[in-house]
This record gives sequence, C-alpha cells and structure tokens, in this order.
Amino acid sequence: MGRYTVIACKVMEEEILSLAPQGYELHFLNSELHRSPERLRQALQEAIDCASGSDFILLGYGLCGGALEGLRARTTPLVIPKVDDCIPLLLGSWEARRQWGLDTYFLSAGWLAGEDNLIREYERCLARYGKERGRRIMRHLFCHYRRLMFINTGRLGEEVAKEAAREVAEKLGLSFEITSGNKNYLRQLLLGPWDYQFWKVQPGQEVLLAGLHDCSAGGNQLR
Repeated sequence: MGRYTVIACKVMEEEILSLAPQGYELHFLNSELHRSPERLRQALQEAIDCASGSDFILLGYGLCGGALEGLRARTTPLVIPKVDDCIPLLLGSWEARRQWGLDTYFLSAGWLAGEDNLIREYERCLARYGKERGRRIMRHLFCHYRRLMFINTGRLGEEVAKEAAREVAEKLGLSFEITSGNKNYLRQLLLGPWDYQFWKVQPGQEVLLAGLHDCSAGGNQLR
C-alpha cells in the first residue's frame, strides 16, 4: 500500500477515522471555513503545501461553493471526489442525493458538532432580532425547503444530535425525516479505485471547476 495523506472537513472526521487504514496521515479542517470559500481555499492550499512524503493527497471535500477553484497540486497528485458538497459522500453516491430533490436540507451529527451549526445560527438570529421576528426570518430563509433530512452514519452521540435536528426542523416549519448513510463513496476515496467519480490533479496542475458539475462524465478538467 502506498503512502496517503487525507485532508478533509471535520464534519466527516469520525466517518473517515472508521475507514482509514493505519499509516494514513489525516488532517481535518474546521467546518466553519465553509462560510468563506476564500478562507477555505487558503486553508486547503496551506495543508496541501505542508503535506510531504505521500504518494497521493486525498481531499474529503466537494466543490464547496467554488473553494477548490485554483487549488494547485505541488509535488503530489490530488484526488478529489466529484461532488458539490459532502452530502453525497455521506449518502454513498450522487444518485442517493438526487432522489431527495432540491427541497431537502440535510444535516448529520458531524455538522451539528461544529461550533457554527444550524442550531446556533437559529439561536443567534432570535437573540439579535427577538423571538417572533427571529423565527420569521429563519423560516423565510428556509422557505425553499420542505423537509430536513438527518443522515444516520453511526457516529457516537448520534441520538442526541438527531433529537436536536428534529427540534430545529419543527422550529423552521419543515418536516423531519431520517435516512441511513452509506460509506461506500468515502471508502472508495480512501482505498480506490479512483474512477470517473473522481478528479485526479497531477503535480503542477491547477483545479479548474468550470464545466465539472456533471459528475457522470469521465476524464479530468484541469488547468
């Protein structure tokens, strides 16, 4: 087995720890970085630049609002899953994500474990604008969603997170549903094979995201 470095979002830390073989070098970045694609890009590039002695760097990220645009592989190839965000990685495939449609908002225990999560966002809004106005603002922000879907991935403390998600769904006026996660996509990221579901960025190349939203297409789109 080769030498691998994994750079991933802390949202999926426990799921990746349960899958990664011994000897993998693992780095997890705070989920709060998603609020600024520029900050996330900078943090990812710094982590890539600091990785050394590996045969491949595996990124546990999707497009993440364009944060991967311009990332450069230095001396080690990058492997990136062809996903917009981590939801397909937690569900096991793009197809599993698509079946729920765009009116579904997803949460997992990993997301709720972060300091800057939906529950705290709701509480901050009510503290700033008052209970009634804050509730109306949050419901308006989520008016394009019909359901809140909680993804079971088998993490520790998942039952507590599930109940917290159920409560926030009720506050937002969304139906609450639960679905089982699937680790196959994450497992393939960590162990291969890296087929059409992944981009491979060779040393010296730069990630170019234009035209890469069709995850069924093969080949690499690199600059």
